[in-house]
Amino acid sequence: MTLKTLLVLILSLWATASAATQFQSGDWAAAKIGNQCFIYTQRAARDTSGALIFSFGVQGLNAGFRYEYAPWPGDTQAPWDADDIILLEIDGATVWLGDEMMLGDSAVGYAADLTPGFVPEMAQAILGATDTVTVALDRVALGETWTYGVFSPMGFKETLDHARQWCEFDPGNLFES
Repeated sequence: MTLKTLLVLILSLWATASAATQFQSGDWAAAKIGNQCFIYTQRAARDTSGALIFSFGVQGLNAGFRYEYAPWPGDTQAPWDADDIILLEIDGATVWLGDEMMLGDSAVGYAADLTPGFVPEMAQAILGATDTVTVALDRVALGETWTYGVFSPMGFKETLDHARQWCEFDPGNLFES
C-alpha cells in the first residue's frame, strides 16, 4: 500500500467514522480500516503543523512511519529544498532516526518518510518520550534550522497497544513483506 493510499484512507476515516474501528488517547488516535492499522497524531503544538503517521498491516507487515506536512493557508511552494536534512528530536535531544528519513511529495502536499526497517526504533523512541517529539529541518542553503512540527507523546502507548491487538503484531519485532 502506498503512503498516498494511506492518506486517502485516513481522510476517508474522518468522513465515515462508522466504517472503521477507532480509539483515541491523549494527542494520538488509532484506527483499523480493513487490514490496515494506523496510529496518528491529532494535533501539533501551536505555530507548528502536520501529523505523525504510523501504518501497519496484519502481523505488522509493511510498517511505515511518516511526517505529513500540513501547509499554512497561502503556502504554495515546497516547504523545504531537496538537500535539506531532517532532524528528529525526542524531548529536545536529536536522535539518529532523522538520518533515515527522506523528503518527498504526498497526496496532499509534502511528507518525510522513514526507511521502513527503522519503524520499530521510531515507535520505541516515542514510547520513551516524556515531553515532545519534534520534526525540524536543517535548511542547508539558508544556514538555519526550522521547526515544522512539535507533538506530544501523550497517548501514544495506548494507541499503539490497540493497533497491536487489532492487527496482531509486535511493534518491537516488525518485518517487511
